[in-house]
Amino acid sequence: MVDAAIIKKTQESLGKIIKKPPLTEKLLSKPPFRYLHDIISEVTKTTGFLEGLFEDSEKSSAAIKDKDGKIAYLQKAIDAVGLIIGSPLSARPSKIIAGQEPEKTNEFLQLLGKCAAKGADNEVVKKVKKGEKPSKKSESSRDKKERKTKEDPSKGKSKERDSSKGRSKREQSSSKERSSKERVSGSSKERGSKERPERGRRERREEKAEEPKKERSADRSERKKEEKKEPEKQENDEKREKEERRE
Repeated sequence: MVDAAIIKKTQESLGKIIKKPPLTEKLLSKPPFRYLHDIISEVTKTTGFLEGLFEDSEKSSAAIKDKDGKIAYLQKAIDAVGLIIGSPLSARPSKIIAGQEPEKTNEFLQLLGKCAAKGADNEVVKKVKKGEKPSKKSESSRDKKERKTKEDPSKGKSKERDSSKGRSKREQSSSKERSSKERVSGSSKERGSKERPERGRRERREEKAEEPKKERSADRSERKKEEKKEPEKQENDEKREKEERRE
């Protein structure tokens, strides 16, 4: 038995478009070919969807008596719906006419109602008549990678090994760069520590060399001061002698 929720969904999808045939739970639980033919014909009559897809000999269910004719009729409708939604349907005409897989038959009817609600599509009719079939939706790049990895796990592992090797090489090169930088900084520090004592000694030598110069200049300035004072002393002495004589 088909789930009641699936039948209800079919009734809602087609019920918006057609009033007949009746969408009863009994008929939708195991849809016979004539019933499906009546639904497709009424959808085409009401909406124009699939107009021109079927030959005149296919427009009457009574005229389609053999198994191959029934399969060909349903396959056209299934392919048209599949081309519109962009992917093939899971419903198979051979199972439908045998009364099997009613869940998939209801899925087809639900999509039929959805596509018919958009109106006629002449391009789809032309494609089906040319023999075009709906193709599977293209896989995303991620899905392709996952599928290839599942098909050949060794490729995925080799890529992981290559990536790990690349990381180890990068880590080694970065460690070498750090060590070289440390050596350069260490050598510069050593040179600086060696240069500081030499600079101090050089400054002390220069200070010692400048000390005698400072002393000589101080002596010269003192002598000049004394030379300036001598004439003043002589004058003072002469004044004192004159004063003594007067007395």
